[in-house]
Amino acid sequence: MKRILLLGAAAAILAAAAPSAFAADEDAVMKRLDQMQKMIEAQQKQIEAQKKEIGSLNRALGRKGASIPAPEPVAAPAPVPAAPPPVVETRLKQQDQKIDDIVAKFAAEQDQRRTAMKEQPKASVTNGRLQIASADGRFSAALRLTAQYDQGYYMQSARARTLPLGADLSSGGNFRRAQIGLQGKLFGDWSYYVNIDYGSGGSSGSESPGHIQQAYLEYDGLGPLIFRVGAHPPSTGLDDSYSASDQLFLERSAPGDLARNMAGGDGRDSIEIVYQGDRLFGSLAYTGDKAQGTGAFDEQQAVVARVTYSPVVTSDLRWVVSAAGTDVFKPTDRGSASSAARPFSLSNPPELIVDDNSTKFVSVSDADVTDAWNWNLESAVTYQNFLAQAGYFKYGIDQRGVAANRGQGFNGWYAEGSWVLTGESRGWSAANAAFTNPKPRVNFTSEGGAGAWEVAARYSTLDLNDNAGAVGSALPPGGVRGGEQRIATLGLNWYPNQVLKFSLQLQNTQVSRIGTNTVVVPNQANADIGQNFKTIALRTQIAF
Repeated sequence: MKRILLLGAAAAILAAAAPSAFAADEDAVMKRLDQMQKMIEAQQKQIEAQKKEIGSLNRALGRKGASIPAPEPVAAPAPVPAAPPPVVETRLKQQDQKIDDIVAKFAAEQDQRRTAMKEQPKASVTNGRLQIASADGRFSAALRLTAQYDQGYYMQSARARTLPLGADLSSGGNFRRAQIGLQGKLFGDWSYYVNIDYGSGGSSGSESPGHIQQAYLEYDGLGPLIFRVGAHPPSTGLDDSYSASDQLFLERSAPGDLARNMAGGDGRDSIEIVYQGDRLFGSLAYTGDKAQGTGAFDEQQAVVARVTYSPVVTSDLRWVVSAAGTDVFKPTDRGSASSAARPFSLSNPPELIVDDNSTKFVSVSDADVTDAWNWNLESAVTYQNFLAQAGYFKYGIDQRGVAANRGQGFNGWYAEGSWVLTGESRGWSAANAAFTNPKPRVNFTSEGGAGAWEVAARYSTLDLNDNAGAVGSALPPGGVRGGEQRIATLGLNWYPNQVLKFSLQLQNTQVSRIGTNTVVVPNQANADIGQNFKTIALRTQIAF
């Protein structure tokens, strides 16, 4: 009967304590049970020690002749019933079932809680970039930011004030880029990117209202092939494919930038197919006008293609070869008639855009063309902490209805290199088939660390002359006096961490150009309207 009462009491205590016990965290319950087990073991050891002590005392008294009282008789245990009454047995079974149910419910709640934790979105901040992703990674959203503030000073000669072009370049500062966007995944196989730019861009030296820099949808389910549609810059070459934050200098080389703007560049309407591999990259895009552009009639139509291959890839070295081409097969027309003019121009500012007027010293503008094209070959190699890169560009314009002016050709080239003084190497982006900024081994902090330091140099030339003739002479038939621009650049880049970058740049710019039947110097027509000047500029950048 005593056993039955003890079992019933234990069951009642367990049933009463179960809600609070199982409501507690599983680790806390296990910890409490472990503590109780240790307490029971300690009490058992204490009882055994007391029994031994009593035995030792009795033996000592016996040796001294002291009489030891006999132990009190122990009553015979009450007879245990053969079996508990049926009512008690039924209640015990019910209590056991309730305990089993409580344990099962507790386990189910724990499993449900673990499952819910796994299904919750995961938020993180990596190098300043806030990211939110679903537990299975099929949905995500990441905040993107690129802000570049440039300060520049132009050092011109007194002669510049007598010239019709670039008489007084405006020194000062502006936000070259101020971009904020959102990038992520949808349903695992789809990607999106929306980026708005509030900076000056390449057309003006002053900030502008927000406009689309990129806004596209991409299907990635057939990797390494991807399909992209929307507004984005298609790949027009190696120099073009460096992201804005990874450029070696403040601006891309003039030849590369000119090729970029013919049918590419930020905000370009495009449908593109891309193959992205570590060694092989290929892209083919059909492009139109830029998203912020306006046209009275049909948009420009063009095809842009690029293939890049890395013949050698090791842990210390990567050699890259890139070929690209652009065909503007239908320039924007300016009327509804089939004979409406299709003007097209080639022009590019010096490799610094701080001047509020964004003066372009070399340019070709044709009033009516059938097509315009470009092809380029580029190569680059990185070895440990060194980079060397060069490229050659060829451009052409065909005037409509003027046989003598068909096949007008221009060219440009650049060579550049860098040395990371602190030993880091430039990374490789398979998505763009271009190199990325070095990542500092030790970030610059108040506790020490220098970040990464890099020195760089470049020389570029852009020649938009074709049968230009001589200074003082009239323009030959079919000739073009677009001018020639040569720029030597020295740069110093400091990367305190993977988010911040400071770039100091010195440039020497030489422009040679002959005016066309215009008196720009007293008593002299067809004069030299070029000039030489120097610049110093500093960029402060944050990008993630």
